[in-house]
Amino acid sequence: MQAVSIDVDDHDTLTVVLRGELDFTQASQVVAVVREAIEKHRPRAICVDLAEVSFLDSSGIGVLVQAMKAADQLNARFAVQHATEQVYDQLSMAGLVELFGMTQS
Repeated sequence: MQAVSIDVDDHDTLTVVLRGELDFTQASQVVAVVREAIEKHRPRAICVDLAEVSFLDSSGIGVLVQAMKAADQLNARFAVQHATEQVYDQLSMAGLVELFGMTQS
């Protein structure tokens, strides 16, 4: 299973779908893929879909923060969506839910 996939729609929204365990073993690869896609497409909005993420550690949170910073540099909207209850709770404890524009799925 691929840890990350990227799609750009007709409205210039870059959707990043993350899968599996997003931890220190996956983080650097995911950051590289996301960074490359952002630089290539320079989207108006970036949406990160966490529906298929089963585990998230501090490195995984770092991936999300780096994506948010990249969006900010482009003045692009940024949102994180579809977190599982466990991942939502982790992001909530880290104080990132509001910053990421999240609502509980």
